[in-house]
Amino acid sequence: MMLSIFQPLFTLGLILFAGYFAGKAANFFHLPRISGYVFSGLCFSPSISGVIAPQQIDILFSFISEIALAFIAYSIGGSLLISRVRVLGKVILWINLAEGFGAFVCTVIAVYAVGDFLPPSIHENENTFISVMLILGGISVATAPAATMAIIHELRAKGPLTTTLLGVVALDDALSIMIFSGAITIASLLLLGSIDNAVILHGVITIVGAISVGLVGGFIFRYFLNPSMRPETNLMLTLGAIFLVSGLSSHFGFSPLLANMFMGFVIINTIKQADDLFHQLDIIEEVIYCLFFTLAAAHFDTNVFATSAVLGIALLVGRFIGKLSGTFLGGTFSKASPQIYKNLGITLLPQAGLSLGLIFLAKPILSAEIFDVLLSAMLVSIILNEIISPPLVKWAITKAGENNTER
Repeated sequence: MMLSIFQPLFTLGLILFAGYFAGKAANFFHLPRISGYVFSGLCFSPSISGVIAPQQIDILFSFISEIALAFIAYSIGGSLLISRVRVLGKVILWINLAEGFGAFVCTVIAVYAVGDFLPPSIHENENTFISVMLILGGISVATAPAATMAIIHELRAKGPLTTTLLGVVALDDALSIMIFSGAITIASLLLLGSIDNAVILHGVITIVGAISVGLVGGFIFRYFLNPSMRPETNLMLTLGAIFLVSGLSSHFGFSPLLANMFMGFVIINTIKQADDLFHQLDIIEEVIYCLFFTLAAAHFDTNVFATSAVLGIALLVGRFIGKLSGTFLGGTFSKASPQIYKNLGITLLPQAGLSLGLIFLAKPILSAEIFDVLLSAMLVSIILNEIISPPLVKWAITKAGENNTER
């Protein structure tokens, strides 16, 4: 029986307690805690247990996801200390380009390979089929920072692989938005016979505007933060800055992820001993990760899996191949150490929030039937990804010798 939608605090308490025990169980089986949170969320799914009403999941997740993704983006920016990243700059750039375009190309090929299994409305018209391939290919470039950051913090990972990973993830969202903007521009031309100028401008505005808000926010709020102050005070000021920058970015249609990432980048590089400021965030990060991943996985719908499994699995496999091969080629070309290019591809597999955001940008140029198919397939791919990827990320970091919980 579903809980009343008017009991959000009870639901949040239930999720946190369930997440605690699920995380303990995951650690017992040598899996990252995020895997436990995902499993807990699947159990709460309306299509499996019906414990929580779908309306309540949507309401809570819409709020929690904004906070979690903004917090995570800020943490990613805070990991990009110039003195650490400078020596790996060339490696990060080449790997980012290679794995991004690799994911795009391989996903397009994977969708083409399963074309005969798709609804006739997609594959019977050549322009529609090409547009669908381009749109899904553009979406596949994105990497979810949430899962990656959760595992890095849990393992206290530090080293060349972790530094490169954080740099690539930080650039991934920007690259994804740019590739998707190009893909959807071509799709608009094929489907509508003309290029939608609003779509073209959206990518540019999203990136430039977000960077501007983040840089300005960072240079303003750096004067309020001080590592020598009480952690509670810094935490209050930091969350206030993150919320303000996120809200301002969303209001103007910019990307809150990029804005917070650049604000974190400014803070870490302009304040002495700024590492202490970011370590003070550890006190709340596990709560945020638990709520975010549990509620995300609770969206799982068995009916969606049944109707869109083929396309969803094709997206998953194509993206995996592209990320792995692209990372290997980019790392080899940039002469990265084997420790980096042999393990980094696996750590770039997580996928979630940005991918769902991008698919909705394609809604105006697609028919309702085709959009529903693509959205369902994307959900299948993301849910399977959330189950498979976290253990692989933990394994790759441990294999590279950067798991500091075992020392």
